[in-house]
Amino acid sequence: MSEHLPVLFCVGSNHESAALDVRESLYLSPEELDTAIPKLIEKHHIKEVMVLSTCNRLELYGVVNREEVTKSHLSEIFADLQTLSGKEFPETLSLEADQHSYSYTNTSAAEHAFSVAAGLDSLVLGETQITGQFKDSFAHFSDKGLMGPILKRMAQEAFSSSKKVRTQTDISKRPVSISHAAIDLANRVYGHIKDYRVLIIGAGEMAEVAAKYAIKYNPKELHVVNRTLKNAEKLVESLGEGKAYSWENLYDLLPVCDVVISSTSAHDYILSKENLVRSQQKRDNQPTFIVDIALPRDIDPDCSDLDDVYLFDIDDLKQVVGENFEERRKAADVGKGLVKQNAENFFIWMNSQNLKPALAGFRGYLDTLFNQEMQKSLKKGPLSDLSEDQIKAISSMLNSISNKINGDAGRHIRKPPESIYAEDLASALTILFPQQKRKP
Repeated sequence: MSEHLPVLFCVGSNHESAALDVRESLYLSPEELDTAIPKLIEKHHIKEVMVLSTCNRLELYGVVNREEVTKSHLSEIFADLQTLSGKEFPETLSLEADQHSYSYTNTSAAEHAFSVAAGLDSLVLGETQITGQFKDSFAHFSDKGLMGPILKRMAQEAFSSSKKVRTQTDISKRPVSISHAAIDLANRVYGHIKDYRVLIIGAGEMAEVAAKYAIKYNPKELHVVNRTLKNAEKLVESLGEGKAYSWENLYDLLPVCDVVISSTSAHDYILSKENLVRSQQKRDNQPTFIVDIALPRDIDPDCSDLDDVYLFDIDDLKQVVGENFEERRKAADVGKGLVKQNAENFFIWMNSQNLKPALAGFRGYLDTLFNQEMQKSLKKGPLSDLSEDQIKAISSMLNSISNKINGDAGRHIRKPPESIYAEDLASALTILFPQQKRKP
């Protein structure tokens, strides 16, 4: 194989490859990513990079030289993403990262990216939040100058695939997300939350979706608490109902609320077992239903040991999102067909970009050769007395021959025989016909 042509890759971990506690240990904050990426690029000679980090996945997309891409190398890149971030790194995490990660290259990497952006690789099939998260990641890494032509084109095609899947299938007939599933689970437990008080902890995108979905069921009260009071007030204002509180009110609100949905960006637990014990004492041990949809988790998992606390996390929502799964799966199957075709078209484009320099060089070689040989022939012998129109005719004929030879070479290289790589044919073309100034 060629040793210098770029290849697209993806390496990561998601809700299918790793349990929540593993994903939680692999999670990297934006600050940690900003620390790790420059070091990772230098160590592994990565040409382009983009990282997608959500509650259900951590994925790195990149472009490197073909000779450098092996499964073990991609596993090493994923492990180094952690170690170079500056975070405290458990000794077992390197092994866990390898055991619970996956990797793809070229067409498969593009197909995976398109599936992710379209919500076809999500815990909740067809969820819409992932598209926005994909766009945010694209904007962040593009603004930092870390995305080149291949990843930029991949991202644009991912957005196009997402649009096709959502408009040409029924997968988005009923918008769902992890936030929707959290409220659905609360309704299942209580029968209906209209008689209960709901507390939303956080004011980010997932908290906002949960709050908007919750008010459709007319809860008895809706409270929003956030570290930045202004953001909580802004969310309540957009909802048209509810009350906003500062972070200092959190422990006062807990005893009076029946349903708690937590989604913050905190690095440590915001509620401990001791917090819930005190809250439950004030509630006279009336049941409290809590759904933690944050990553890292907001609620200490030990809280589930309390008799009257019903704590659920992201992975617990799988049963809820399984409802109407068959209908969404059928739509997803159609969507996967659209995604596969888009990925194949993308790789054809990517290959064409790789082959352009070789074909352009070959065309330059032919043009230089034909022009110089024509000029030599016109200076002596029978062709020296040709008219201007005759010379133009010969030049046009040679240009046509050059076009045909170059066109035939391009078609055969782009669709090589089985077991032959297009890149190798292009490399051979460059070696056999190097573009250089020929002496008359």
